[in-house]
Amino acid sequence: MTKFAIYVCPTGSLAEQIQRFLAEHRETAAPREQGPDACCLLIEGFEEQPGTAPVYTRSLDRAYNRGLKARPSPALTIEGLVTKPEWSGLAITSPWLKQVMVNFACTVKSPTRKMPLRIQDELGLPLVYGSNRKQAKAVVAEAKEIIDWETPTQWEMRFYQQLTNQSWKCHSSWELGEGQPCLAQASVS
Repeated sequence: MTKFAIYVCPTGSLAEQIQRFLAEHRETAAPREQGPDACCLLIEGFEEQPGTAPVYTRSLDRAYNRGLKARPSPALTIEGLVTKPEWSGLAITSPWLKQVMVNFACTVKSPTRKMPLRIQDELGLPLVYGSNRKQAKAVVAEAKEIIDWETPTQWEMRFYQQLTNQSWKCHSSWELGEGQPCLAQASVS
């Protein structure tokens, strides 16, 4: 069995800035629990047979294409930097993308998957994990100063597989367009 997951990820300058920031803060921030850097989890990791990746890729492609007719512009909104109990980072909203995930989860068929697919309720791109609020606030405050969150950024939905060396392989990606920054409402609480 191998682990698969679906993420939404920025591309270009914002992704590079976030990756640099995460690399510089690996020692002070709690370790990433799962997933590739600079990505927001859409569907939690699930175990499956390695050869089933094409089944999921085709089903994601169908769900994405069905949803294109209703895709708003922008497809997602960057709500701001937040401190939550389990993670702190960039809060994102996208009702449209959640609907694509619901469509995918309801239509993908696999005889070998043992667990149901779990769609994330809250979307967020974590910069730090853990419940140390003082440390999380400091990391988020520094990220707010260092990273240019207003950078125009394209976003992609990506289907990943975790490899035996714990790295992640992207099987396929789908363009979502530019995200809408709304950092005037950013809260470092």
